Amino acid sequence: MDKRIKPYGTWASPISADLVAGKSLRLGQVQGVGGDLYWTEGRPSDGGRITIVHRDAEGGVVDLLPPPYSARSSVHEYGGGELLATASGIYFVNADDQDVYRVEADGKIARLTETKGWRFSDLFLDQAYNRLIGVAEIHKEDHDPAPANALAAISLQQGQLGTVQLLSEGQDFYASPRLSPDGQTLAWLEWSLPHMPWEDATLKTAVPDAEGLNDIRTIAGGDGTAAFQPAWSADGTLFFVWDQSGWGNLHRLGEDGPECICERGAEFGLPLWALGAKSYAVLPDGRLFVTYFEEGRSKAALLTPEAGALAPLETGLSNVFGPTVLAGKIAAQITSDTEAPAIGLIDLDGSVSIVRRSAEFDLAPEAFSAGQVLKLQGKEGRTTWALYYPPASVDHIGPEGDAPPILVSAHGGPTGMADRGLKLKVQYWTSRGFAYLDVDYAGSWGYGRAYREALNGQWGVADVEDVIAASEAVVAKGLADPGKLMISGGSAGGYTVLSALAFHDLYAAGASYYGVADLEKLLALTHKFESGYLYALTGTQPGNTEAVFKERSPLEHADQISSPVIFFQGDKDFVVPPGQSRDMATSLENRGVPVAYFEFAGEGHGFRAAATIAQSLQAEYAFYARVLNLTPEEKLVEIKIKNEGALT
Repeated sequence: MDKRIKPYGTWASPISADLVAGKSLRLGQVQGVGGDLYWTEGRPSDGGRITIVHRDAEGGVVDLLPPPYSARSSVHEYGGGELLATASGIYFVNADDQDVYRVEADGKIARLTETKGWRFSDLFLDQAYNRLIGVAEIHKEDHDPAPANALAAISLQQGQLGTVQLLSEGQDFYASPRLSPDGQTLAWLEWSLPHMPWEDATLKTAVPDAEGLNDIRTIAGGDGTAAFQPAWSADGTLFFVWDQSGWGNLHRLGEDGPECICERGAEFGLPLWALGAKSYAVLPDGRLFVTYFEEGRSKAALLTPEAGALAPLETGLSNVFGPTVLAGKIAAQITSDTEAPAIGLIDLDGSVSIVRRSAEFDLAPEAFSAGQVLKLQGKEGRTTWALYYPPASVDHIGPEGDAPPILVSAHGGPTGMADRGLKLKVQYWTSRGFAYLDVDYAGSWGYGRAYREALNGQWGVADVEDVIAASEAVVAKGLADPGKLMISGGSAGGYTVLSALAFHDLYAAGASYYGVADLEKLLALTHKFESGYLYALTGTQPGNTEAVFKERSPLEHADQISSPVIFFQGDKDFVVPPGQSRDMATSLENRGVPVAYFEFAGEGHGFRAAATIAQSLQAEYAFYARVLNLTPEEKLVEIKIKNEGALT
């Protein structure tokens, strides 16, 4: 069938906002016990509630959590580590009260802890003392700006059930408590302000007993380096990721100390935004199933520690998250370029089978746009990485000689990276005839410590320069219409958006999702986990921030923004409170700049409800269509744009 010629940005698309939002499950933590598989699953159609799903060895699948239970931790505000599956029980952290519960054999839910103001995460079973060991965060008041963090034990013994005992305290943060197979050694990560875990996390070990921890030893990390994900083999070998060389490489603890078992210019770790993050799994035979980023691509391989031999696996996947061993295979979250993210099983020869897809749709592979890795030269010759998605449609093609409008995306973090694999949100745009550019600007993860630290002292400068450089590069290649560049981002990415609009005149419009506009307010109101982050990013010290913050806060330079902006914000956002978006929108409105503002009741930092996600996408498209004078085939939602008369 011949494709119809239609202007870019106006194509009819089978990928609706409701498909993106309401029918896409949010697959989470994956754990295996023998032949049984467990995972958490967020459901936007159920208000974002997160259930636990169990697939038995015969393939039967059941939900374990009825409403109103929802498995989600709020430790560090970003949570993670909400699930622990063991042969003796399934444990989870409940969203509403942050207490620990157990799913009993008869399916009933039993509450273990009842500790007002406490939050738990990253649990592990200590069979020797019949207790759980995990991370505790102790709040003296709602949204305490300085809660105490500790390693804690939760008793499972009759008569003491749910009693909490602190095992280690004094550091600002703890993560990843993991016991050796014989129960004789506990390994964990710890770090303190002003550092983030990828900057200066220390790996420690100790001998646990009923009273606490003994013989505490420092193994790796600290002094400007960071360790990640301690894990034990069946023979008691301790593995971990350490970036001592400038790259997060795999190590093991030998008789004389840490030994690098695979030295490579690749990143084997992950930024520990959410507890429970994993990038590798230890197989029963002592080999490691590893995932890593190299030259902008996610890869998977089998690593033999003794030889340091890395055997790449041809899986056909774009990314693998949170691998866990399951009956001789690897279970994990997986993504590809043409199929919805899924829970999958990976054989050790690289073949893949699907357990659960996040969405089901009957679309041809050519309906999807695959991300192309671009290695670009930015300002002063600095390397900038990006993923470029061309427009894609089964039914439409753009006019010959025309270049498409492009939506440039700045990821959050800023210590993060552009997602690999199929994302329906990206395909929402490409299927309508937009190109999409996902930029891994300076400071992004996956390219080594030097690339990441290039943002230190330069947030609001280097990230913006890289986004601008990447945008100009794709225009120079003829991949985008220079007059139809839009920029969109959330959280730290929203800050990059607003900074790009304030200090440059390249973009026709922008969208800020709960973006940072005022650095001084961000510092004053930010939560403990990130309370030191801003100093490193801006190159400032406590008590000496005023000049830099004023220079780099978009709100201080709102008078320089002339491009239309649309804002999306949750009223329960405690990471970037709604006052930031409100103030920015009001400033632009008062100056006559076209602006639209959406604030959603009950939403926090990152939208969860299907209606919110769909409404935001529809409004953003309608906004761009109005700014660019597009006439889409589909009926657009009506939105209120202040100063709409200023649009030409």
